[in-house]
Amino acid sequence: MLKRIEFIILTLAATAFLVIVIANVSVARTSRAMQMQLSAQQQFIATTAQLEVLNRELIRALAELAARDNDEQIRSLLGASGITFTVDQKPAPAKR
Repeated sequence: MLKRIEFIILTLAATAFLVIVIANVSVARTSRAMQMQLSAQQQFIATTAQLEVLNRELIRALAELAARDNDEQIRSLLGASGITFTVDQKPAPAKR
């Protein structure tokens, strides 16, 4: 049979062990949730980087179209999104 002091020590040790196990499970769950969130954010960043290239090409094509056809609707559409551009006037060839 255990002495009273041994029983108290073993009970305290078991309680401490139980608290540590509960804390470990809690930290593991939190860590897993953070890993999932980080993974989703990394995927969003990768997708955004791919779409940025497409977005730039689309803006460039619209700006070229607006400049070539002098289309005020496309120019105002781009301007409403904060996109402005200028048209470089090519000098006419010198006459001889």
